[in-house]
Amino acid sequence: MRAAAAVLAAMLLASCAQLAPHREAPLDLAQFVAHAGDPRVRHEPGAEEFAGRVAALLPAAIAQVEAGHYRAFPAPVTVHVCGSDECFARHVPGAARLTAAVVYDNRLVLAPRLFDREPQRLYPILVHELSHLHLGQQLGHYTMRIPVWFHEGLASLVASGGGADLVSEDEALHAVGAGEHFLPEAAHDESMRRGADDSRLRITMFYRQSMMFLAHLRSLGEDEFRKLLLVLQDREPFDRAFATVFGASALQLALEFFGRLRCRQGACAAPAGAP
Repeated sequence: MRAAAAVLAAMLLASCAQLAPHREAPLDLAQFVAHAGDPRVRHEPGAEEFAGRVAALLPAAIAQVEAGHYRAFPAPVTVHVCGSDECFARHVPGAARLTAAVVYDNRLVLAPRLFDREPQRLYPILVHELSHLHLGQQLGHYTMRIPVWFHEGLASLVASGGGADLVSEDEALHAVGAGEHFLPEAAHDESMRRGADDSRLRITMFYRQSMMFLAHLRSLGEDEFRKLLLVLQDREPFDRAFATVFGASALQLALEFFGRLRCRQGACAAPAGAP
């Protein structure tokens, strides 16, 4: 019973919304007021103390994202802080299972649970969401030009595990050894969004495995990884950019990566989903 409850909790507390772009009018956030110490942080009336915590963390968080993406934010950063669950539910679809989200149109909203129930996650989740905002400012909100696994793997990597923290690397390795892991598409389809459900993974496991694969790509060469991120931010098509930089497709490198992880656990076999 306790194990089942833990799994359910992990699913409910996934860090951020995987919200598809849509064409609704931008949210009305006029009721949020600017924090006196840093107007980039806006808060629900009464949540001044929460906003103050964000204001203290924001400069370092922005710098961490800009270093991890190899590029400065192209537009001003604004963070909206909810002081109540009701506020977060009004502004974020599916709010009950989230701690934060970047919603249409590139509006970053933090839930109160990051302040009163999970304060240790505030900074890493802030960095994770700022990574989404950084790409969104350049390419559009949660753009389908980039696969979901890359979006979430990059955000978790830049945040030093933020967003992927509800699943340990050991748990992820165990899942890989059992053949339970995601694989990129042979060709990225910009008309479809494939996430954790398509790989039959919990969101939290999907984030961790995506981060591990992105860390592996970076380990193949920092210069190559930097080049890939920069050309993607310059709107180069994903498959062409990836193949040009690494000389192979994302699927090929993922098959090799997860295959090696399985072998290290004595489970050498063709990776799940291999052609």
